[in-house]
Amino acid sequence: MRFMTFLMCVLLLMHQSIPLSRPQCHSCEQTSCKCSRQNLTTVPAAPSKLITGLDLSFNSLKTITKDDFVAFASLQSLILNNNIIQKIQEQAFVPLTDLQKLDLSFNTLDSLSAGWFESLVSLQNLNLLGNKYKMLGRGNLFQPLKKLKILHIGGSDLQSVGNSDFSGLSGVEEVIFDGNNLLSYTKGSLRQIGPIKYVSLGLNGPFSRNLTLVRDILSDVVHPDTTLTFTDTWFSTTEQMSPFKLSRTTSIVFKNATMTFAPFFALLNSLFYSNVTMLALEDSKFLGHFEGEVLSPPQIKSFQAVVLKNVDIPEFYSFPTQFLLYTLVKAGRRLSVINCKLFLIPCKYSAFLKVLEYLDISDNLLSDIALSQMMCDGNDGDRRLQTLNISRNHLQSINSRLFTKLDRLKNIDMSGNTFHSMPETCYWPLNLQFLNLSSTHLTKVTPCLPLSLHILDLSDNDLTAFMIKLPFLTELYISGNKISSLPDGRVYPLLAFLSIRNNSLQTFSSKNLNDYNNLSSLEAGTNTYVCSCDFVDLMRSGLTNHQVTFVDGLKSYVCDSPDAVRGKIAADARLSVFECHTALASSLLCSGILLFFLLVVGLCHKFSVVWYMRMTWAWLRAKRKPKLKKGELEYDAFVSFSEMDSGWVEAHLVPELEQVEPRLRLCLHKRDFVPGGWILDNIMDAIEKSHRTLFVLSQSFIRSEWCKYELNYTHFRLFDHNDDTVVLILLEPIDKETVPKKFCKLRRVMNSRTYLEWPEDHDQIPGFWHSLRRAIKKPETGNGNVVQFDNVELI
Repeated sequence: MRFMTFLMCVLLLMHQSIPLSRPQCHSCEQTSCKCSRQNLTTVPAAPSKLITGLDLSFNSLKTITKDDFVAFASLQSLILNNNIIQKIQEQAFVPLTDLQKLDLSFNTLDSLSAGWFESLVSLQNLNLLGNKYKMLGRGNLFQPLKKLKILHIGGSDLQSVGNSDFSGLSGVEEVIFDGNNLLSYTKGSLRQIGPIKYVSLGLNGPFSRNLTLVRDILSDVVHPDTTLTFTDTWFSTTEQMSPFKLSRTTSIVFKNATMTFAPFFALLNSLFYSNVTMLALEDSKFLGHFEGEVLSPPQIKSFQAVVLKNVDIPEFYSFPTQFLLYTLVKAGRRLSVINCKLFLIPCKYSAFLKVLEYLDISDNLLSDIALSQMMCDGNDGDRRLQTLNISRNHLQSINSRLFTKLDRLKNIDMSGNTFHSMPETCYWPLNLQFLNLSSTHLTKVTPCLPLSLHILDLSDNDLTAFMIKLPFLTELYISGNKISSLPDGRVYPLLAFLSIRNNSLQTFSSKNLNDYNNLSSLEAGTNTYVCSCDFVDLMRSGLTNHQVTFVDGLKSYVCDSPDAVRGKIAADARLSVFECHTALASSLLCSGILLFFLLVVGLCHKFSVVWYMRMTWAWLRAKRKPKLKKGELEYDAFVSFSEMDSGWVEAHLVPELEQVEPRLRLCLHKRDFVPGGWILDNIMDAIEKSHRTLFVLSQSFIRSEWCKYELNYTHFRLFDHNDDTVVLILLEPIDKETVPKKFCKLRRVMNSRTYLEWPEDHDQIPGFWHSLRRAIKKPETGNGNVVQFDNVELI
């Protein structure tokens, strides 16, 4: 029993001493690993030392140890949010000196340690939201983070902020602070950061319990250039708006806020003496029923922009919208009322539109009648409006007369409505440059479009063609239609950008692109392309000859036909000529066959192929003849020479060998060939009847075709009869490497035999004739003997 207990203890100690292997991440690329939602309990192993991004969010990590990131020394981004991390060892982040982003949000950290950040000298983005800590350490928590630009801090458990909690953060540009349950705040704490460009505050609890705390925080973070955002806050009393009275900021945003009417009007009163130029309410709600007399709030002259986006007013019928909008934008220039269920602004209440330069009332419930009311039937031209966005409403007709008198209007967005058709003629403002009619179910485009347009968007309709003259157009968006060809570029001399993706376009050519004088960018992918040879070549060239860039990349240009390349990227397609041009290819094939036949005939004529065939036939016949015996040979040597060398042969060779004792009998074609006989038969008979074959080599010999035939036949005989001999005489120096390759037989003979050279020194001529006579002299022994002489070796 004791032994078993001892053994178990030993095994347990061994198990603790052996390091456990780390798990592997299943989604790693070259420089990043996305290990989110893989149920990891420990940091995985590093696939390489080049990993710069590691995402471990939504796992089950509990503890971060000092050895977890030793292999991740190159990390620049580390995402650890939404785990259950309770503890981080002091030295855990020491290797991460290049880390720029660290996200530890929504874990269970109950305390923060300055030791974590001592080595993070490059950190720029830190997120600590949603943990269990009640205070921000013991002061100087962020002192090492000299490059920090973005800080997300706080959570539902944070209760206090001390004087030195944010010391050292002088360069931070954005702070998100969640203090919904904050109980104490030391005034001046956030002021240590200095001017902050973007501040988002979640102070729902303090707004309800401790307005002094709210004032202290606002006094520390608000600066003239600060954009101040309040999130997740309930405003139910007018007193809650008192902290805004002395606000020095120029931009205030409420996100996911809930208000009753009284606090909102109190807010406007509080901002009367402020410098606020922009007020926004996003994803917010107005509750309660407005009761009592509608009193217009004081005019806020500093307002320049008002944004109401996704604002829900359940009892919208009792909300004094007209008075409110009039107050907000009477002195302003920009108004956005987006997705707020706006359905009517009568003409008599739309006087506020006169001061606006930008109006966005998209995603609402405006009908044609309501729009006509808001625009006073087009009769009110005394307006400064330059941009109008009425997209995604319930409009069914294009009524350009509503805008005709708006001389300053340059941009109109009418996308997302249900027009189906457009009039043949329209009356637009003279200065209109941008018109968006995308996603309006148009089936046809008419001359209703204004000639002054610079940018036109007709994407995501049901158009089958587009051919409207627009001489000043620089950008055209017609993607998502059923257009089968590029618009004629000659109609758009200034067009620089064309988007025609996801249409019925099957091809386009260099000629189509050459019609555009200024086109520099093209989006034409995701079409049903027929990959012809011209189109594929155009894709491969990348339009470099046309100075046009594929903005959407070559990978979006995919072949739909022919079948052999369907689904392939056009630039990578490989087509045969028959797939490109069947009729032309057939014609070319027939023409090619005819040309090949004529070429063969021409080559046969030029290279005397028929002659070679007859020569081969004659040689085969000659082989069938009985071999002549030595005593039956008529000549001592057959002399093969070029006509250009006949002077040397007649002046030197013939007299020396035939007239000087002992006399030799030579066979010369001029003298001994049978008159009227075919020259090839004469050559073969002469070689067959000669004891030796004597070649007089020179440059003229190499250029002589007849000498080549004599050489060929002699070479055949050389390998067919071992007693046949060849004697080579060089009248002039000839480098074997300079002999043309077509004289392969001569090159082979020159490589296998030595030869006689006609001497330049007259004293050596007698020796030359002596050696030549010895070479031609008949051997005394039988076949196959080797006769050697000066500079000559005979087989």
